[in-house]
Amino acid sequence: MVLDLTNTFIWTICSNSTKHHTIPSSSSCEAANKPGNCTIGSKDDCTTELFNPVSRKCGSGLVTFTTLTTNSTDGHNPLYAVNVTNITALCALKKLLELLPKDSIGIAGLASSNLSLPLQLSSRANIEKQFALCLPASGRGVAIFGTGPYYLMGMVERKVSSMLKYTPLIKNHLSSSYYINVTGITINMQSLQIPETAFLGGALLSSVSPYTILREDIYHPFLSAYSTATQYIPRVTPVKPFDLCYDSRNLSSTRMGYGVPGISFTLQGGIYNWTIFGANALVMAATNAACLAFLPNQTVQNVPMVIGGFQMENNFLLFDLEKARLGMSGLLYGVMTTCNNIRF
Repeated sequence: MVLDLTNTFIWTICSNSTKHHTIPSSSSCEAANKPGNCTIGSKDDCTTELFNPVSRKCGSGLVTFTTLTTNSTDGHNPLYAVNVTNITALCALKKLLELLPKDSIGIAGLASSNLSLPLQLSSRANIEKQFALCLPASGRGVAIFGTGPYYLMGMVERKVSSMLKYTPLIKNHLSSSYYINVTGITINMQSLQIPETAFLGGALLSSVSPYTILREDIYHPFLSAYSTATQYIPRVTPVKPFDLCYDSRNLSSTRMGYGVPGISFTLQGGIYNWTIFGANALVMAATNAACLAFLPNQTVQNVPMVIGGFQMENNFLLFDLEKARLGMSGLLYGVMTTCNNIRF
């Protein structure tokens, strides 16, 4: 299932071998029919409208109950299988999977809503309202629900909690998604001349947006500043959808990825930054073409920026819904480990 930080439901394709009964009018049905990205469905037979965040298409889903099988963990290793019953989920026709990754069977919504995976696990399995997400650049990453502890292997085993810095999760009354308060951007420790008011509304965290998206009044000065800071690196013809690409054969390598200027998002209060090093700044878009993995706004609504999945890779992120805060490890290469290095 696709892990989607902005989706409010758990939904999958309806099985041909299983009869799905609709749920009569109930609190689950009412919760499923709260306004979202699509038109509201009929409460009489408890269907609702589902949204595919990649194809941007809607479709109908039947509200059902299901049993979820997952694994418990002590933070070091998986321990044993756990069945969580009476999970409210939705089933939809296969055509709604359009443009989702190959072999995916639906979406596990991680947003802060009563029918999302984290909040249902919290209420059904009696765990804290928090989850950790560690997306890999390749191979297998991990999502862990509950308080931890969490451990990463490397040169030495590390307890992740000691590595985390926190910034508040801010509320958006129009959405159950997660936002953080970014107040500015620096490149090579030089602040962009963008007024702080341009960032009002917060930065949306999205695991289904491949790359970070900036509203055009932020994107253009950002692109110009990064181009100036890297003027010594030979360029190649931009590879769509990117605007700035470099000849990767002329890029140096460091422990943190390509040796290019760091990009930092200044966070609320100015105490901590979210720093983007080479591994999360440039993506190989074609042979010998490493491109700046940031895009101008095309479809973003009501937000100045969306922090995409590529910029989250190999960063351990802890979504603490109880305390309304986001814990960030920074790029794990800095402590010589990755999101692959969990014994799962």
